[in-house]
Amino acid sequence: MKKILIFFTFISGLICQTTIDTLSVTVYPEFSYPGVAIEYKFDKNSNDNFIFPVPTQVDSVLYTVTSQDSDFEEIIEVENNSLKSLNQNGNHTIYLFLDKYIKNPGPRDFSYLFSSNQDINTLILGVQIPFASEDFNVESSNITFEKVRDQNGLTFFQSISNNYLKNKSSDIYLSYYNPHGNTSIEYAANISTQDTDVEVPKVASDRFVRYPFLTWEPMIIFILLTIFMVLFYEINLRKND
Repeated sequence: MKKILIFFTFISGLICQTTIDTLSVTVYPEFSYPGVAIEYKFDKNSNDNFIFPVPTQVDSVLYTVTSQDSDFEEIIEVENNSLKSLNQNGNHTIYLFLDKYIKNPGPRDFSYLFSSNQDINTLILGVQIPFASEDFNVESSNITFEKVRDQNGLTFFQSISNNYLKNKSSDIYLSYYNPHGNTSIEYAANISTQDTDVEVPKVASDRFVRYPFLTWEPMIIFILLTIFMVLFYEINLRKND
């Protein structure tokens, strides 16, 4: 009986030591949520068992799975400050909604300690820069960030680590000033509305394509060339006479 228990303990240990191929963790400060949201993205098979420690200040968690067979989306609860992956095949996306800010202009700061209970072949850590944020700064004691832009025009500070070992931790600290108090989506919507309101109506002349070479310049050149040809013709005619 004791040998059987040891065997099952060994098997359970192997299951918990499953390696994640690629994990993307992105921090979104005040993007569409009036606080900080953290996105976990990874692919997995149903036999894999991933567990992520999460902070105590999590407000809620949205879990989505996209596959060829079906799509899953549900609000789940966090137990014992840990998040366990679902036993489904497909692309898994987990949204953690954390610190909520008062919607007033002012300074913002946020810190997050990432850790994993399994090894990760490739870990991508990113922080999205909020629209119109001022004096944005991101720091870490063991991560070097590089500024990048994605295909949607969003700007991030990003770090890519290979062979990231389990139980290792990486701290992220960010600070900035929000001059308007809105999320990035609200700010973009307000800018779009303002641009629409102040847009000057197009007049008929604006519908024509304006070229840098003005139309009166070739006309003057043509007139001068014509005068020159006439004078040249008159001089030749007098010589012949």
